[in-house]
Amino acid sequence: MRENESNMVMDIKIHEFVNKDTWNLHLALHANNVLLGVAFANIGNSKYDNETVVAAIQSLKNEYYKAIGSPMRYQDGSLTFLPADPGIIARGSQDKNEMDTKNVPFADKVVA
Repeated sequence: MRENESNMVMDIKIHEFVNKDTWNLHLALHANNVLLGVAFANIGNSKYDNETVVAAIQSLKNEYYKAIGSPMRYQDGSLTFLPADPGIIARGSQDKNEMDTKNVPFADKVVA
């Protein structure tokens, strides 16, 4: 699959391998020859095995969404959106506030 957005081309490939000894399906997601994620599933005949395959594919989609910076994620079988990121500036000031509160000196009194 090739996606072309704003003159950026991305080659997305899913490689699959079935282990005939355990009947496990191994999936690997690559974008531009970089490994983004790996997922495993059972490929038996029960509905639970089918659910593991769907969960494995959703896991790979989540890895793809993380790689491209998308707020979409699969959770509990449906597509959800992550809360908005506050940005680097806000996150930096929040980290500074946390460091200030952690380094507060305390008195030598101990309460039992």
